Amino acid sequence: MTELFSTEEVKMLLEKSKRKLKRAREAFDDEDYDSALGDAYRCVELTMRALLIARGIIRLPKTHGGLLQLFAQNLVETKAFPRELAKKIGKLASYRARADYEPIFTQREEAEEAIRIGEDIFSKAQEMLRPSA
Repeated sequence: MTELFSTEEVKMLLEKSKRKLKRAREAFDDEDYDSALGDAYRCVELTMRALLIARGIIRLPKTHGGLLQLFAQNLVETKAFPRELAKKIGKLASYRARADYEPIFTQREEAEEAIRIGEDIFSKAQEMLRPSA
């Protein structure tokens, strides 16, 4: 397994991710479920970027699909990141696409699930990036 290392860029991405998660919770509390879902997805996207950079991958795709594919190849397929948790990222990505591009509003339950997924992914990333004693 590739050794993880910490950089200022990784720390900054994780801080931005944490802020997106906070905004998702605030939007949820305001019953703005579309924004809550969108911010939860951005939290996960930033977290995936941080994990990839921590593994030494500095050329990241500009598209959502490309990022998901690179993440799967470098973290999921190598068993560095749990497959079951990664499946939730795909689910969240499909929720986000529907919320952004279809003429519907996100339901409370989907927004709640999106925030849980964001919390789980962010928590796992923090665990993975924590220096081992």
